[in-house]
Amino acid sequence: MYFQAEQILLSELGLHSWKPRHTLTYVRSFSQVAKASRMDAEHFQPKYKEMFDRLPSNVYLQLLGKITLYTKGIEVGSSAYTESGIPFLRVSNLSKHGIVDDTVNFISNELYNVLREKYEPQQGEILLSKDATPGIAYFLDESVQGIIASGILRLSLIEDIPPYYLELVLNSIFVQLQIEQSVGGSIIKHWKPSQVQKTWIPRLLADREKEISALVQQSHAARREAKTLLEKAKRAVEIAIEYGEQQAMDFLCK
Repeated sequence: MYFQAEQILLSELGLHSWKPRHTLTYVRSFSQVAKASRMDAEHFQPKYKEMFDRLPSNVYLQLLGKITLYTKGIEVGSSAYTESGIPFLRVSNLSKHGIVDDTVNFISNELYNVLREKYEPQQGEILLSKDATPGIAYFLDESVQGIIASGILRLSLIEDIPPYYLELVLNSIFVQLQIEQSVGGSIIKHWKPSQVQKTWIPRLLADREKEISALVQQSHAARREAKTLLEKAKRAVEIAIEYGEQQAMDFLCK
């Protein structure tokens, strides 16, 4: 379902079969360099303009900063980590399919209570990474207990746009190439909030956006269900080993 949503989006943007090419040589005027305030050749790769040129006429663009408001996370430092407690979510704990909690660090309940008012993500927000691996987005359809690191932004919607559609667009090649152009060739990538706000978001017909959004939402729900069933199956195997097959079957049938 997620793949289907991606294919519909790419088709609507005229990018379904498009493969961006890295060009070795090209010419830009000094006025273009001055306007962009950039001297690095990679910023002017023709593929970036080609991507925008492929957009159909019925697609219009909005700046992300006009659609959302952002709130930055915070760094607590490794010295604040504890063996157990409240999750401290870093970029490595964020994926386009949800929160990865098997490598999460923890902070104390006392520190959590100090930080939670400003730095705990809320239901209805989109988490968006801006450092290390910028451009990973996930919409929170339920609240999450924890504090987010400074490499993650919390986006709250201020325009009428389906949140799952925006999540998919942020994870798409259309935004990923904009990030690539913005952050340059640094080893550790930092996508500045000012650059995040200037990211272009393609808007489609309302019915098409809702169709894409519904597919993404169904995909996340199915993934959560699969995870629950897998955990239940693991527990059933443990019960079968300890108490016998019948008890395991009884557990599965609950």
